Amino acid sequence: MNNLKYCVFILLLISFTSCDEDRFSSTKVIEFPDHISKLAVTSHLSAPDFDSSNVKLPTVFVGNSLGIVEDKEYSIFPDASVQLYKDGDLLYDFTYDENNNIYIGPEDPALTQGTYRLDVSADGFDALSTIQVMPSKANIIGATYEFEKVPFDFDDDLYDLMKVKINDPGDEENFYAYDVFFEVKSGFNGEIYTNDVYSMSDDPLVEYGYNVGEIIPDITFNGNSYDLRLLQQSSWALNGGDELVAVKVVIYTLTKDYYIYETTRSLNSDAQGNPFAEPVLVHSNFENGFGVFTLNNAVEYRYEF
Repeated sequence: MNNLKYCVFILLLISFTSCDEDRFSSTKVIEFPDHISKLAVTSHLSAPDFDSSNVKLPTVFVGNSLGIVEDKEYSIFPDASVQLYKDGDLLYDFTYDENNNIYIGPEDPALTQGTYRLDVSADGFDALSTIQVMPSKANIIGATYEFEKVPFDFDDDLYDLMKVKINDPGDEENFYAYDVFFEVKSGFNGEIYTNDVYSMSDDPLVEYGYNVGEIIPDITFNGNSYDLRLLQQSSWALNGGDELVAVKVVIYTLTKDYYIYETTRSLNSDAQGNPFAEPVLVHSNFENGFGVFTLNNAVEYRYEF
């Protein structure tokens, strides 16, 4: 009987001590270092732009960095100095647009081959400067188009397959992105209109950017010809009586900084809210601050039926 009392007592003691919160948790205070605010700049400049319906001005955003635990808005600097140089000569000054809180350059700037430098300065901050070399245009040497050719994922319908052959130069590292447009002749009034098309590639080389969609680095075909495989469904773009007249493909060549920025920003976005993902730092190419200045070149190819 006494042994039974001892057993009950021990069980009760274990149950009380096991419920003690301190046995399973601890608190550690993490001290964050003081944050020294620096300029934060973002600018993606392109040459040329083939979308005639949408005039794009070169833009530069200028703000400041905030500490990880700071609960306030970043600042806007309407009196900053923002200048673009080409091969050491001043190309133009950016002016502040108070309606959009960004700096804008002239319409249709002549961004051609060369070395570009973006200089940004504002009172109270270290001046920023970084360089980008305009990449060469993609050398497109031909294309083919086949309707309802390729199955993809779990879709019941087949996708059209367009192959765009690119002759990749061997003396440089290139990163390609693309846009696809359909030229459609209306079966209603005979007018021809252009639609942008959702297109994708089934190439395992593809990496995903945040804003530019799919990116193909030339690491496996550097210096050789490459068939860019583009999948799209023309049946989605055609109404009764419509005729597909042509397919236009715009191939972009990105600087390496643009490629790293887009892919790290995409990974950073995917990791947000995932407790099992490692944090991803978004790429920056300013030494005394944060942000990126990038360039991309572009060429258009039109495939007629």
